[in-house]
Amino acid sequence: MNFDLSESQRLFQSTTERFASAIDVSARHTIRAMEGGYDKNRWQELAELGLLSIGASAEHNGLDGSLTDLSIIAETFGCNNALDPWLENGVLPIRLGNLAANATFLEPLLDGSQLATIAFAETDRRYDLFPHNTAVSSNNGDCYINGKKQFVLTASLADTLLVTAHQEGVFGIYPVAANSEGIDVQHYRLADGSQGAAITFNQVKLASDSRLELDFDQFQDVIAEINVLSCAEMLGLSQLLLDDTIAYVKEREQFGVTIGSFQSIQHGLVDCYSELEQMRSLLYRTLLLDNKSGELWRTETMGAKAFISDRADFIARTAVQFHGAMGITDEVAVGHAMKRIIFLSRLFGDAAHNLNHYARNL
Repeated sequence: MNFDLSESQRLFQSTTERFASAIDVSARHTIRAMEGGYDKNRWQELAELGLLSIGASAEHNGLDGSLTDLSIIAETFGCNNALDPWLENGVLPIRLGNLAANATFLEPLLDGSQLATIAFAETDRRYDLFPHNTAVSSNNGDCYINGKKQFVLTASLADTLLVTAHQEGVFGIYPVAANSEGIDVQHYRLADGSQGAAITFNQVKLASDSRLELDFDQFQDVIAEINVLSCAEMLGLSQLLLDDTIAYVKEREQFGVTIGSFQSIQHGLVDCYSELEQMRSLLYRTLLLDNKSGELWRTETMGAKAFISDRADFIARTAVQFHGAMGITDEVAVGHAMKRIIFLSRLFGDAAHNLNHYARNL
């Protein structure tokens, strides 16, 4: 089987690499210190490079990228330890809007003029995607949303909140302007240095016909795509960790010799390489599945993520161990890469949750 990239895939790979590689550790600190933990000028540049449009179909003025195309970009972001929320604030809302065929919602996202985030997580619900405590009610012909969401990513920079809620038990996703009256936001930092928020919706009025035309199964299918792209980014991060660690052990000396000459170090790096290739094989297998919707697809992606996140965690911890105490700090890239893996491995379900679902449903 030929796994070579097409010309367009190589183009997007090189474009992504040029964009992401410009940010070193020092620049990363500067950007994380900004309001919201991110520079929105970079978001506009992402849009101009087509890295947002690739997530939408041609009929909605997108570049009609496949899940494989998106995974190449995600892996490249990982290889360059990128801090851009391309996955969680770009691909996710764009894939939802594309599936709902909502051009009005999609247009400002694709040109980078607006940034959207999804509010899905609820207190005491763990990784349950169905909204139990956030509801839409009607009053004199108007609709209002009430409830509280946790873990709303990059909420301080978002123009639109995609809120999952139910109306008399029926699932829905409702775009809400972030500056709407009745919204209370509490911001906090996440493991990878980005910002999350807890948001309370108190009688927030919804625009007429604002609900995205998506059912719960379709929402879960998009989340499965995000799980696959999380795997691709973790693969790239793991490659970065391995490459940086190999370079480091060739230079770091102890007892008058480089530590890379120690047999235990060599065996540890070989184990990391073996785990990395298994991760890559499973990602390719998942991308090559014919049917990318339905319960079987979602189960396959959760199984793949359970395996890949566990191996990425192993590689990250080995890299930190071989770097010594400085490996966990924010002064070297491996610390940032490890924290991003921690974030991605728990996005929409940690390894235990995903593995349990895989065991029950396959």
